[in-house]
Amino acid sequence: MKRFLKYFGVFLLGFFSSIVTLVILIAISIAQFGSEKEPEPLSENSWLTINLPSVLNDKSESDPFGELFAGFAGQEPVGLNQIMTAIENAQNNDKITGILLDPGFFASGFGQAEEIRNALLNFKKSGKPVVAYSENYTEQGYYIASVCNEIFLNPKGLIEFNGLSSGVVMYKGMLDKLGVEFQVFKVGKFKGAVEPFIQNQLSEENKSQIREYINSIHNHAISKIALARGISIDSLRLISDNGQMFLSKHAEKYKFVDQLGYKDEVEAWIDKKYKTKNQISLRKFLKNEVEYKYSENKIAILYAEGEIVSGAASQSGNQIASDDLVKEIRKIRANDQIKALVLRVNSPGGSSLASDIISREIELTKNKMPVIVSFGNVAASGGYYISCLADSIFAQPNSITGSIGVFALFPNTQKLYKEKFGLTYESINTGENSELWRPDQGISPIQGAKIQAMVDQIYDDFLSVVSKGRKMSKESVHEIAQGRVYSGLRAKELGLIDGMGGIERAITSASKKAKLKDYKIMVYPEPKNPFEALLGDEFSDAFANQQLKLAEELGINSSVIKELQSIKSMQGYQMRLPWSMDIR
Repeated sequence: MKRFLKYFGVFLLGFFSSIVTLVILIAISIAQFGSEKEPEPLSENSWLTINLPSVLNDKSESDPFGELFAGFAGQEPVGLNQIMTAIENAQNNDKITGILLDPGFFASGFGQAEEIRNALLNFKKSGKPVVAYSENYTEQGYYIASVCNEIFLNPKGLIEFNGLSSGVVMYKGMLDKLGVEFQVFKVGKFKGAVEPFIQNQLSEENKSQIREYINSIHNHAISKIALARGISIDSLRLISDNGQMFLSKHAEKYKFVDQLGYKDEVEAWIDKKYKTKNQISLRKFLKNEVEYKYSENKIAILYAEGEIVSGAASQSGNQIASDDLVKEIRKIRANDQIKALVLRVNSPGGSSLASDIISREIELTKNKMPVIVSFGNVAASGGYYISCLADSIFAQPNSITGSIGVFALFPNTQKLYKEKFGLTYESINTGENSELWRPDQGISPIQGAKIQAMVDQIYDDFLSVVSKGRKMSKESVHEIAQGRVYSGLRAKELGLIDGMGGIERAITSASKKAKLKDYKIMVYPEPKNPFEALLGDEFSDAFANQQLKLAEELGINSSVIKELQSIKSMQGYQMRLPWSMDIR
């Protein structure tokens, strides 16, 4: 009886804990979403304020914790799609007469920076000004701000303009201490994703390709800043090499900024010059309804962001899960009102099998409607695989792509298993190849040859898919493949993409290919309601994303955290970028 009461008590405690948790979740949902007020009426002569987050997703996600954490982190959870929509709507809204931009510690990729920058350039064509103010500017943040009519910097602030660096974390030293050795099977001399596991230093080939694409991105940024600010390219290179922008007085001296001032002084300057005191945040502005003309014709935008994995998405952050994405593609294909698909890809790759499954669905969809691909910051390896069969591919000059290659990693834990843990392993097999891997020994030469043959076959299939999609011979694809990474500019020269531009360029191309005079945009995956977000995977994803954002706020490099998390999802053969491409 005592034992029964004990277990029954534990059951009741667990039951009531679950009820309390559910009540808390519902309370958060009501607080976050149920108490939202009607959109505030937009005043005449208002300025839209845009505060860029340090970490930016292409598509805004359901985030039940977003606004709760925003107060702590000082940032609102927004997506690139929301920023682009707000700028476009502000351009066409007579009550919005300008934009006040704060790039803050924006450290997302240069592909996203390019799209925001181009959107601000279009906004300026309407005759409305854009003013930038920030306490500090990152390389990416200043690149965006350089197109503004006026740039302000806090008197005690700084501008990071000292060139780009691509960091790669090497794990071999740690693995040696643990007694773990990785056996590698790959194709191509440039598949640098395996190097951190087997070497203490990057190979010369890998250093060469990294140097080439970061120089391409840096040169593009310098040329654009030179044009916008009226500073010579040679002067910008000299300033970048000498790191002279870390002091605010240098920023003003070399014409990187127009004035130094505090936020209140900037707002007073805007009030005096443009006769306005009205400001509206991006989130509040997006709540103002915009009239759209009805159209039976639809163009679907499908966002594919994160590493590519098989099955359904886990709860460890953004992923392109084959089951989930295939479901969305089939939903789009079954909708007769959708006349074209724009696939937005922002992915370093991942599972080769999952990539092939997604690619198959893209090919089937192309038989029914035009499929246009837009690359974000990165669309490489598996990210390129799922894209190359589309009708057209567009990327930014500073997008990262290519990396056409395959690899497989097998850990040999013999030293860890035997020498450090003192464990022995016994197995009974039906044949000499029954156990492909066992923890106390490495892969035999015969087994290794079979694995390499499979890797070679997958690579050959990759070449065939690219050859078919890009209408190139397999030989010519192989010459530029072998795992090598390229910038968008170089990819255009090599025929891997069709043109320069962001998602708007892709939408325009889709409308022309579908011969549409009018259309409405439909976004996929469709957002879930607050309760689904709280009770589904988004609850854990949101919490994980906020942890990464807080890590950045505390000065911790979140890219390393994300890399370690992604190792758990590596299953089967991989099509991935060189490890840890953290460009800053």
